[in-house]
Amino acid sequence: MIDEPKAPAPTVLPWDYIRMRREAAGLSIEQAARPYWHRPEHREDVERNFRTLEQPGYRAARNRFGGDKSRSYRVSEAIYRQLCDGPPEQHPRLCLACGWDEWSAQLDIEGFDCTWSDADPQICTLCEQLRRPLFKPRLPKFHPTHTTHGGHQIAA
Repeated sequence: MIDEPKAPAPTVLPWDYIRMRREAAGLSIEQAARPYWHRPEHREDVERNFRTLEQPGYRAARNRFGGDKSRSYRVSEAIYRQLCDGPPEQHPRLCLACGWDEWSAQLDIEGFDCTWSDADPQICTLCEQLRRPLFKPRLPKFHPTHTTHGGHQIAA
């Protein structure tokens, strides 16, 4: 009905944002980590760092994000920081299939700038064209609708 309030948009938390972007790139953690280690003895540490960023409850400290993931997939450190530090009602609007935000350059499969889908405003036009399913966050006990930034927070 017209008078009914809109349901609030699902909250995307920092660890889910990182996972969304990696999965949208079609990469496993091992594949995403590969460009960052050059000696075999570093592989395990690098992969662990990538896994940690996706661990529920983990928020990388400002100076510890290691933000440049461009060798494997695109992540906006500014978006990540907003998800870490801001209250859910101030989080940026993200595509709920791939994590794209409207300030990031991304082309759809027809070569046009990505925008929000008319058919499903929760997703971008690229995800609509690819028929990419909505991201499935972890179970509710690991994905609270509101997390305060207090003692429960895992920091680097």
